[in-house]
Amino acid sequence: MNRVEEIEAEIDRLDEIVRTKEKSWDYTVEFTNENYRKFIEYLKPENDKIAELSREKRLIMPYELSELPNYGDVMTIKKFIACVKAGGFIDDDGYGYYVKDGKKTDVTIHPSDVHHKALRKGFDTIIWFNR
Repeated sequence: MNRVEEIEAEIDRLDEIVRTKEKSWDYTVEFTNENYRKFIEYLKPENDKIAELSREKRLIMPYELSELPNYGDVMTIKKFIACVKAGGFIDDDGYGYYVKDGKKTDVTIHPSDVHHKALRKGFDTIIWFNR
């Protein structure tokens, strides 16, 4: 089993734990900001690990190329990083894909990747899609 397959198996295992924890949550409690924070905190260990593994996978996974669509914003990674650092992009805003030789890869890039210093080497351009 290679590292990408190991990561995928671990994400599947953690996803199952999250589903089990979600089912065990007491949904009869009043929906308040405090109870919502408790719910998020309850799932945090697994969700944080899933995010970490997903970042690692995006750094090492093989990729396929396809034509750039005629929508989305093509920009340099330097511009993307500057926008993220200035607060212009957050994960809830959308996502991008790395671009290689004028073609779109199937490897996503997220604003949080900048904060975690998890940017893939060998790419200088992305295409960004707002939600």
